Amino acid sequence: MTANKKDLYNLADGWLELESDPGLFTLLMEDMGVQGVQVEEIYDLQREPLVEKKPCYGAIFLFRWIEDRRSRRKIVEEEHLYVKDEEEVNKIFFAQQMIPNSCATHALVSILLNCSQLELGSTLTNLGNHVKGMNPENKGLAIGNCPELAQAHNSHAVPRARRRFEKSNLPSTGSRYTGEAFHFVSYVPINNRLFELDGLRKYPIDHGPIPDPDNWTEKLREVITDRLGIATGGTPNDIRFALMALVPDTRQEFQRKLLMLKSNREIVIKALRQLLQIYWDKKVKLGGSRLSSKPSVSPE
Repeated sequence: MTANKKDLYNLADGWLELESDPGLFTLLMEDMGVQGVQVEEIYDLQREPLVEKKPCYGAIFLFRWIEDRRSRRKIVEEEHLYVKDEEEVNKIFFAQQMIPNSCATHALVSILLNCSQLELGSTLTNLGNHVKGMNPENKGLAIGNCPELAQAHNSHAVPRARRRFEKSNLPSTGSRYTGEAFHFVSYVPINNRLFELDGLRKYPIDHGPIPDPDNWTEKLREVITDRLGIATGGTPNDIRFALMALVPDTRQEFQRKLLMLKSNREIVIKALRQLLQIYWDKKVKLGGSRLSSKPSVSPE
């Protein structure tokens, strides 16, 4: 067994399953060093707009993997959407998943490292620089061999996953539902085209051009509803799925607004004090010594 393979197996023993929870994913990103981004769940595929906050950086889809894997017809139907050009694939961040149970972190990283406008922090910035131009397998190995990502990932593992690991020292299947395997994949707009990035597939999937780049989630809605079998108004093939969006952090937005309000308040108080000073000076000239006290504006 090669040294790389041995290191990979050792790390595989340590990655634990994560729940599909937007708050958990937000905390995971913070632990990675990402700033200004949060994860929100999309509860209704029919709502308008699908994602209210803009910009939406990408989406994470959770689905039952075993059923999808057995659907050979679906895989054959999607083969024409595969991006097989090695040069094009290596230009984007697409990594094959080499570690069991790491698909949640894979899904996040696959979106974040395709969004150059975000403040990623040192861990992901260094990772992105290190793997630039590498093939998907080596990118997957780089994620699996990043201790900072593994530590951040495992710090949010569900309690039952920790108990199983401590008891058996074997990796779990990565399931939100008992006895079945579920999987996370990413959807992200790249060069005005919608890409599906699934670490368990050999190639990224190009779902085609985005008609309105400022509202790319409409294309996402089309792809997801078609995937679930509800594009024609029917019921989903499997109701056990989740869809989450990466959007700007509401807390930072409110903090900016609060700072603006504080700044405006200081400006108003300063202007009032200046007006009172002018008023006082005029009264002194007119009334002389009859004025006993000077008015003031309280900062409170």
